[in-house]
Amino acid sequence: MYLKKMEIVGFKSFADRTKIEFDQGVTAVVGPNGSGKSNIVEALRWALGEQSAKSLRGGKMPDVIFSGTAKRKALNYTEVIVTFDNTDQYLTGYEEDAEVTITRRLYRNGDSEFLINGRKCRLKDIHELFTDTGLGRDSLSIISQGRIESVFNSKAEERRAIFEEAAGVLKYKTRRTETESKLQTTQDNLDRLEDIIFELNGQLTPLRAQRDVALRFQDLEAQRSELALSVLVAQLLDEKKKYEQAKEDLNTAETELSALKSQQEGYEAQLTHLKKARLKVEQEQEKVQGDSLSLTELKSDLQHKIEVFDLQKSSSQKSAAERQARIEELDAKLLEVSQKKEASEKKKAELKDKEHEAQEQLEQLEKELARFAESPESLAERLREDYLQLVQQEAEFSNQLTKNKAEYENISRRLVESDENAKENTEKFQTISADLTKTEAALETLAQTVQELEKELQEKTAAEAKYVEAERQGQNVMYDQMQQLSKYKANLASMENIRDSHSNLYQGVRAVMTQSVALGGIVGVVADLLTFDKKYTTAIDIALGGGSQNIVVEDENSAKKAIAYLREKRLGRATFLPLTTIKPREFRNYERLVTMEGFIDTALNLVSFEPRLQRAMSSLLATTAIVDTAEHASQIARAMNYTIRIVTLDGTQINPGGSYSGGAAKRNNTTFTSTEIEHLTEVIALAEGKLKAVEDKLQKQQLTRQTLSEQVEALRSNIQEKRLAEQSLQLQIKQLSEQKANLQALVADTENTEAHQALQELSENNEKLGQQLSKIAEDKQSLDDQLEEVKSNSQSFNALKEQKNSAYHETKLLLSSLKNELRFAQTEQERLTQEYETLGTEKAKLQASGESRIDEASRNLYAQQLKETEAKLQEANVKLVSLRFERNDLQAQTEEFEEQNRDLLEQNQVLNNQKARLEVRIEQSEKLLKNRQNTLFTEYEMSFDEAKMKAKTLEDLSESEQQLSLLERQIRALGPINLDAITQYEEVHQRHAFLSGQRDDLLEAKNMLLETIQEMNEEVEIRFKTTFEQIRESFQLTFSQMFAGGEANLELTSTNLLEAGVEIKVQPPGKKLASLNLMSGGEKALTALALIFAILRVRTVPFVVLDEVEAALDEANVKRFGDYMNHFDNSNQFIVVTHRRGTMAAAGTMYGVTMADAGVSKVISVRLEDEA
Repeated sequence: MYLKKMEIVGFKSFADRTKIEFDQGVTAVVGPNGSGKSNIVEALRWALGEQSAKSLRGGKMPDVIFSGTAKRKALNYTEVIVTFDNTDQYLTGYEEDAEVTITRRLYRNGDSEFLINGRKCRLKDIHELFTDTGLGRDSLSIISQGRIESVFNSKAEERRAIFEEAAGVLKYKTRRTETESKLQTTQDNLDRLEDIIFELNGQLTPLRAQRDVALRFQDLEAQRSELALSVLVAQLLDEKKKYEQAKEDLNTAETELSALKSQQEGYEAQLTHLKKARLKVEQEQEKVQGDSLSLTELKSDLQHKIEVFDLQKSSSQKSAAERQARIEELDAKLLEVSQKKEASEKKKAELKDKEHEAQEQLEQLEKELARFAESPESLAERLREDYLQLVQQEAEFSNQLTKNKAEYENISRRLVESDENAKENTEKFQTISADLTKTEAALETLAQTVQELEKELQEKTAAEAKYVEAERQGQNVMYDQMQQLSKYKANLASMENIRDSHSNLYQGVRAVMTQSVALGGIVGVVADLLTFDKKYTTAIDIALGGGSQNIVVEDENSAKKAIAYLREKRLGRATFLPLTTIKPREFRNYERLVTMEGFIDTALNLVSFEPRLQRAMSSLLATTAIVDTAEHASQIARAMNYTIRIVTLDGTQINPGGSYSGGAAKRNNTTFTSTEIEHLTEVIALAEGKLKAVEDKLQKQQLTRQTLSEQVEALRSNIQEKRLAEQSLQLQIKQLSEQKANLQALVADTENTEAHQALQELSENNEKLGQQLSKIAEDKQSLDDQLEEVKSNSQSFNALKEQKNSAYHETKLLLSSLKNELRFAQTEQERLTQEYETLGTEKAKLQASGESRIDEASRNLYAQQLKETEAKLQEANVKLVSLRFERNDLQAQTEEFEEQNRDLLEQNQVLNNQKARLEVRIEQSEKLLKNRQNTLFTEYEMSFDEAKMKAKTLEDLSESEQQLSLLERQIRALGPINLDAITQYEEVHQRHAFLSGQRDDLLEAKNMLLETIQEMNEEVEIRFKTTFEQIRESFQLTFSQMFAGGEANLELTSTNLLEAGVEIKVQPPGKKLASLNLMSGGEKALTALALIFAILRVRTVPFVVLDEVEAALDEANVKRFGDYMNHFDNSNQFIVVTHRRGTMAAAGTMYGVTMADAGVSKVISVRLEDEA
């Protein structure tokens, strides 16, 4: 195959379509600097798939499109078409095509098109087409001056790419890259699966525990629901009985209360009547007492006046000295009267009455004087009439005296009875006072007791609240501990299940371990055969990698038998470590690593296992160093020239050659099940100990809290009883206080002071009545005498007339005096002045003679008034005593009814308390029945009748309630319930099983990819090594040919054929072996050309494009270069961009590149062989 032609449109300076045809042999492209000849080479590179705009001397890819000149417009696209002759079927996939055309287009908007033989394709398809054909991106088919410089200026590792291209291993490397990409994708998928499985494992463990708890809950809940229904129905039936009994008791209490109320209303009506009657009597008693006081004052005043008149009468018969003493006494009395000016106003009404009496007496005297104007016979008749009046008065006084004596006897008799009642009331008063004192003391003591109990209740309640809170917190801690313990146990069960079922193993490994006994010779999985400190889990897991699931077997026969079993059953793949054939590995430079900071030890030294497993474990872990941090790991790796495998504690891995692995991917904690089971067993033991301690503490707290609750309830009941007793004592105190007040009033009333006074007044009145009767008898005798005298001597008629006339004048004077007193009584000063004048008049009368008759008339008038006043006073006192006894009788009746009413009130209070308790009990029963019936409906969706049919008969309700409480405690002890966990666990378990199968498939695919990579690595090593040896031999030849002597050699930088760099060692003729850096530019360029020609001898390519590669050579070496191309191999096609004559002379065809128009390149062809 060779490059046949190419067409360029709009690429850089080639604005017009330019076609260039190439022949086999050497074709030269010449032209001045800047003419665009190198653009032909770049157009070819671009068409073959170059992706770097920078390597095409541009900033971005659209820069390769013709951008226009002063005379030409810019183009909107560029196109390069390259045609290859494929008659030798060189290109794979196009063996039937004689020509293969590659087309690449680029538009200024950035769109691109790729075509092979006119059919659209991908850029990747073009790269794959030329892979290992010698025309790849890193091949020697296109060599620029910069590429020549890179041969000797690049590092040894970078120089390796030329040899790989020559060895034809790029397709293997590409495939390896793709395989590694697939492996990475597989690993990513596997990591994702591992993460998902890890998460599912994390979900399965708690879900399994939650499922078990949910199943246990369903079982307990079914028992509880059935028992709760039966208990609820039994409680409802029991409560209904209590409710009916309470209603019956309430009806009875209400009936008794109604009867008591009727009886009480009758008593209250009687009490009201008695109280009204007593009030009426008391009001009348007060009125009579007021009248009695007024009469007493009037009596005292009249007595005083009579005494004054008697004194006046006696003073007229005494000596002048006595009269003078009386005058002085009157002067003192005048002073006394002035001091009584406040009392004078009260006597004003009495003066009016006296005035009225004096007026009547005056009128009577006028009538009598009128009679004296008649004949003596008429006078005698009048005397007889007066005599009859005296007889009538005598009869009245006699009757009054008889009446007074009877009243006296009656009062005396009632006084005896009153004294007995007073004694009895006094005793009752003393008893009630003592009872009241005791009751008040008891109430005070009870109040103090209640206060102390309330204080104790407050303290106990606060303590109970603290223990309730402590119990709640303790229960939360216990539930947390139980959940944690359940989680640990579930994890342990899960790990044991994983260990027993091998579900954490790959499919093939799991199949072998399941049939380990039948297969025989199976020692175990590597992960299960190791023990180590838990802090090294991540590092050991990473160090083992997939090797953690390698199976250790006794010998190779056991391995073959197991492999045959897997192949026969198509159960996947597994890696086996026969103890008889496995080769141990050694860690080199261990002594050096020990001294480095951060180095912990080799992975092998950090694990423990049976001694006979030394070889197997050494093969897996001996060459892995465990380091504490990634920073120290990097330092150690650099120090060891990236020749060892290093793993850090957090899982970062540095591989030989310098690649890093790491990140935050989750690791499955089921790798080392034995270690995890041992760890969980220890954790469960600790958790159970903690739970036991928490339960013991909680039990003590519950006992203390229960004791406090009982004490609080007892205190509340005691306080309630004490308060009821307190209310009862308060009621007793109120009743006793009322009784005491009533008795106190009775005792005061039964002191009988007024009664004794009434007796004394009756006695005095009787005495006065006797005196009056005697006086009446005397007056009667006087009238008889006067009648006899009138009859016997008519002269006495005139004397009697004169006597009446004198009495008339005296009465008239008295009336005048009273009127004067009334006038002067209007004001205090006037009254005193009038009284003073009256007394002065009296004083003058004492000095005058013949005034005794006037004083006697006034005295008789005052005596008559005194007599009437005493009679009225006696009548008032008698009536007052009668009213007092009537009031006492009414009071006694009132007290009797009040006592009976108090008994009724006490009974009423007892019944009301009983009624209140029954009403509260009924209300509570109604609420309880309603709540329980609501519970039936909400929890069981059934009525009470339906529940009775479904519920079981309970033998012992109390025992059933205890059993129900136990079930509820067991349910609460389960903690939060997730009923969805049952279905969730099944779903997650199925998904886990499905994903585990996929993981096994991915692991199998991963192993296959690893094997493929290993195979390709081996193929690359073989091919690279073979080609390298061939190139080395060819280079030694080409170097001596081009330098006309000298020596050259190629050496690898390391024994790792996959990554070793290539060092060039040369010795030009006449010089010592030296490094390229010490050579001149021409020697470097000629050496690089010699190497390129050596490679071309080993790995022929369809064509070679050389872009001014000989620029650094002198003319002699240029000629040598041209001759070497001509004599190299006729099968090679060289296209040389040059401006050196020696190179031009070696060309068979030459193309000249010019710029007729500024900025636009044109090509002119010259076939030198034809011209020759």
